[in-house]
Amino acid sequence: MNEHARVAAGQRRPAAHAMDERLLRWSGRLFRLVALAGMAVFGSYILLRASGATFRNFAQWRPLLEGQPMPALSDWVANIGIGMHFAMGAILLFAWPILFSATIRARHRAVHRWTGRVYVSAGFLAGCGGLSFIFAHGAYTPAASVAFGIWGGVMMLSAVMAYVHARGRRFDLHRAWVIRLFAMVLGSWLFDIEFRAWKDLTGGAGIGPGEASGFFDYALLYLFFVPNLLVAEFFIRNKHRRIVLPPAWRWPALAGLAAVAAVFVYAVVVVSATGTGKYGRHLLQLVTG
Repeated sequence: MNEHARVAAGQRRPAAHAMDERLLRWSGRLFRLVALAGMAVFGSYILLRASGATFRNFAQWRPLLEGQPMPALSDWVANIGIGMHFAMGAILLFAWPILFSATIRARHRAVHRWTGRVYVSAGFLAGCGGLSFIFAHGAYTPAASVAFGIWGGVMMLSAVMAYVHARGRRFDLHRAWVIRLFAMVLGSWLFDIEFRAWKDLTGGAGIGPGEASGFFDYALLYLFFVPNLLVAEFFIRNKHRRIVLPPAWRWPALAGLAAVAAVFVYAVVVVSATGTGKYGRHLLQLVTG
């Protein structure tokens, strides 16, 4: 390669890196915007359905809300536990933009601190409520009880560790555990998003009929939170490192990211804003009557 060709190649590399960084930055912004809207819809769905405002209440919560007889102590524990899980879960879904706002953290420290205290408390209580329901009543299958129990345990651990490290002023460790906590919160929403995306893309392959479980039903019990935790660990451990992909991987990686983003946006819209969506059919009923 002559000198002119080397100079031209050197000029193309920074331009290519700049384009990659712009695409990654815009992908991050798109994910944040869609997550902000989607999780707000999810939080509204939980509050409205749990309160009985929509056409169908949650079966796990209906006995206490409607004053139905509950002769066993386990019924009371399960209903109160799941009610606390719903209420604390709504706080976790609505408060995260305040907690993660760099502007608020820099300019309004007291707001950030109190939001953080509320957030970790809600994370711990949401886990307690969910585990209370599982121990007293059980999830829809034994396999689901195990998976949701692990998920709830990780959520509670993350909340406790985030608080402990904040009190000890170990802010890097505090931030890492808050990220792990948010990864668990994100999973509660992604469960429905991943289910709908897989169902529509594959025609329901691996989804059992009725209350039966197929291979995807079992896989989803861990897909909704384990990958989130792995991604969170990657960013925690590489926070101060500049990640540069080899040139041969760059465009395939960006194309894969674009495909995932497209499926993600599609699933969020269908679940949240259509009559066939899990949230949409409840929320649209309130709008249309």
